[in-house]
Amino acid sequence: MNFQPFLAGGGDMGERIRAFDWSSTSLGHPSGWPETLRTLIRVMLASRQPMFIAWGPERRMLYNDGYAPLCGNKHPGALGRRFEEVWADIIDDVGPIMDAAYAGVPTYMEDIQFVMRRYGRDEETHFSFGYTPVRDEASDTVVGMFCTCLEITSEVLLSREREREVARMRELFEQAPAATAVMSGRDHVFEIANAAYIRLVGNRDVIGRPLREALPEIAEQGFETLLDQVYATGLAYVGSDVPIEFRRGVNAPVETRILDFVFQPIRSGGADKVRGIFVQAADVTEKRAAEKMQRLLNQELSHRMKNQLAVVQSIVTQSLRNASSLDEARGKVTGRLEVLARAHDMLLTGKTERATIADIVASAIGHHEDEPGLRFDIEGPPIEFGSQAALSLALVVQELSTNAAKYGALSVPEGRVTIRWNEAELNGERALDFAWKETGGPPVSPPTGRGFGSRLVLGGISGAVSHPTLDFEPDGLRYRLLVSLARAAPR
Repeated sequence: MNFQPFLAGGGDMGERIRAFDWSSTSLGHPSGWPETLRTLIRVMLASRQPMFIAWGPERRMLYNDGYAPLCGNKHPGALGRRFEEVWADIIDDVGPIMDAAYAGVPTYMEDIQFVMRRYGRDEETHFSFGYTPVRDEASDTVVGMFCTCLEITSEVLLSREREREVARMRELFEQAPAATAVMSGRDHVFEIANAAYIRLVGNRDVIGRPLREALPEIAEQGFETLLDQVYATGLAYVGSDVPIEFRRGVNAPVETRILDFVFQPIRSGGADKVRGIFVQAADVTEKRAAEKMQRLLNQELSHRMKNQLAVVQSIVTQSLRNASSLDEARGKVTGRLEVLARAHDMLLTGKTERATIADIVASAIGHHEDEPGLRFDIEGPPIEFGSQAALSLALVVQELSTNAAKYGALSVPEGRVTIRWNEAELNGERALDFAWKETGGPPVSPPTGRGFGSRLVLGGISGAVSHPTLDFEPDGLRYRLLVSLARAAPR
């Protein structure tokens, strides 16, 4: 037992150092160790922090209980052995650092990575450490090295996993279909904005800029006040079907969009203090327009159902009026009812992607014709509408033709309808000029009220800029419709 007062304590490693045969090494018996080494050993054995000493030209190792687990299955055999023997598996990495210490150059690293062989397998490890040269008091030459270290492998791997998780969350954030952004501070500075948000605001550069600077027209409409309220109170704000005017580009005109959105406060850790606001918005303009269109179609369906008996009665009456036999009348009635079914299929399903104006008109008026050209005079160039515009125009034409059969030119044998269309210009854009003219019918007078049918024909074309007019001339009804083809034409 090499008991010396400076070797007292130190737990398990203190016992092992005292029991070790140091006389068999270049260090010799502990009684002859220099005071500098004795002082370092006292510090090392009294500390729980991992520490080791490399001493003498052979760089023999001494270490404490805190350092033992870092050695893996090299412990306890590492005690008293040469440093290069103990750490042969990483000597290429750590050897130059030890050489520098023995050359009098200290080294400190917050994170150094090694692939160490511990417990029979290679594993990635990370350490924070400092190598301090120790000089002989008399000769001022380096006689050893003192190291304090800490294994930070678990912390580094956890941090790496968190970074991967943050990267995954950023990827999900970026790919989120809803427009999403994060604002920080009382000035609501944009920290993050995903692609959907950037598209929503017209590809404007918002990152690092406060709301009032990045999107001034939004701030001026009271949304900065709402953000201030959320920041001050910590209470979320939810907006539904909110009309917002903003520019879809730096020099673009102001347009109104309908948005659903939420302003959600972001707190600092577990504290109650709000540090920012999470913003998520969905542009529901087209969705609400589609819902409005669906309501219109539902109203139209109800309206059409009420008119079906009148339409069928008109078909039967017109068919029987000019039929020379029962078989001929049966054939005419059957054929016209089939045309009526086809027209309603197009009107109520809207399955076609595109249709010519001629096809739309033919489908909408087919159930009124005795034979082609007898009651209608139709002429116009081959212009196409997209499905939504085609459906709207078909609804208008069928409403006009149904009213003509009930009250106007088609209610008497001598009545006729002229339908003309041509290309025109509306607000500097290519447009359709569509005209409906009735002649030979009973006297016409304006209705005393406006029902669903009147609202339908004067509603124009859904989703497109259009200007409809309806005139009740004494000799017959006149209807004209100017439609911009910018949105009505198929895309």
